[in-house]
Amino acid sequence: PHKELRFIFPALPLLNAAAAASAARVLRWKRWRGLQTLALVGLCAASFLAMLVMSSASFVNYPGGVAMAGLHSVERNKESISVHIGNLAAISGVSRFLEDGQNWSYSKEEGLLPTELSQRGYDRLISEYAEVPGYFCIAQVQGFQRLAFSKGWPPLSAKLSPQIFVLGRSVDDTTLPCDGSYPSWSAVSH
Repeated sequence: PHKELRFIFPALPLLNAAAAASAARVLRWKRWRGLQTLALVGLCAASFLAMLVMSSASFVNYPGGVAMAGLHSVERNKESISVHIGNLAAISGVSRFLEDGQNWSYSKEEGLLPTELSQRGYDRLISEYAEVPGYFCIAQVQGFQRLAFSKGWPPLSAKLSPQIFVLGRSVDDTTLPCDGSYPSWSAVSH
């Protein structure tokens, strides 16, 4: 699914008009009237199923937003915290509208490597790095990886993988990477 659906919206009326014109033309054919109707109903059903699949993928496609909301939920009693928002988190759901902490400061400085993040001294990181020197894992956030077929219902579902990591600055400079044993957040479970 496209992350910036707003760029697709202007084309939708044109696509709908073309589809409607084609459907009207098909329905005017005298031969095979039953087959035409069946084909159009089949196309509508296929379109509906595609919409369901794309919607399920889109629902879990914003792990950055889930990480930001989760951090605010876990740290809601903290007075002031400095939070660094990594590149992947910034393009996958984090926005100014999610900046809930009144006295919190947020940084979206781009291109910082783990060692540079460590030197900056942020209190919390929402990052694509599972390990940053001097930080411990608070949670890992699952995001869309791919679509996969399954034997049960639904037959096609979104598979998730860890994509964003929420890290906290350790008091004694200990490094504890996100290795799968820490809480896992996703749009489905959080």
